[in-house]
Amino acid sequence: MPTTKDVTLEELSKYFHLPEKAVAKQLGICLTSLKKLCRSYGITRWPFRKLKSIQRTMAKVGDADGNPPSTSSSPVPIPLPSPAPQP
Repeated sequence: MPTTKDVTLEELSKYFHLPEKAVAKQLGICLTSLKKLCRSYGITRWPFRKLKSIQRTMAKVGDADGNPPSTSSSPVPIPLPSPAPQP
C-alpha cells in the first residue's frame, strides 16, 4: 500500500480520468490524504470533471461536423502543473 510520498505526479496523472474517491480507494489512502498530495504538486482541483466536460464538448463538435461521436473513454491528455516550490 503506497504512502502519499510514494506517489509521483506522473503516477497520479494516470488517475485523472477517475473521480477523487475512486482514486483514493485504488491508492489505499483516504480522500484527505489524496487532496493534500494534490496540493503538494500544485493541483488545486481534481481534473476529472473538467476532462469529462472537454470530452462531451469534443463529442458534440464531432456530431456537428457530421463525424461520428467518439466512443472511446480514453482520457484527454492535459499538461501537468509544475511542482510546488519546497520551503
